[in-house]
Amino acid sequence: MSNQTQQVSAYFNLTADGVGYLNRPRTVQAKGKRSSEYFACTIQALHGDADEKSRFDLRIVGGEAKDLFARLLDEFPALLDADYKRRPTVFVGFRAGDITPIAFETNAKDDQGKPIKITTPSIDGRLLKFKFIKVNGEYWYKSENSHSDDAAETQTDAHADVQDTAVEEVAA
Repeated sequence: MSNQTQQVSAYFNLTADGVGYLNRPRTVQAKGKRSSEYFACTIQALHGDADEKSRFDLRIVGGEAKDLFARLLDEFPALLDADYKRRPTVFVGFRAGDITPIAFETNAKDDQGKPIKITTPSIDGRLLKFKFIKVNGEYWYKSENSHSDDAAETQTDAHADVQDTAVEEVAA
């Protein structure tokens, strides 16, 4: 009789639930043998009590999330406007998975006009689900299973109103 050990591969998925502002909605043309399109966005997620934000760069993979995102882009084509001031404000509740911290560099200029590099921290991941979507402060979508998310949503509503006012003041 031989002792056979069966290897079981374990997979652990790190997820994050949050709320934040949806930015840079886009359709990406993948390169390579299977060049297909996919949706992506950036979410400035809110946390803490001092207007802290974390940047999430997300590929939208959840089936319902993809459908909602496509409908959102169809209904609000200004989201793709090059002038960000014309874009509606979109505030979302979301779940992201397979998250990984990254940093990338961008070119900018300092106060004297000299070129500098800025390192920006971000979190890459996959957007699995939208819990709610507000466009210009009005609910556009709310998940049927959102009753467990109501407490978090209520806490962020007041914060979102303050944030909307701050964004308008900065833009002015």
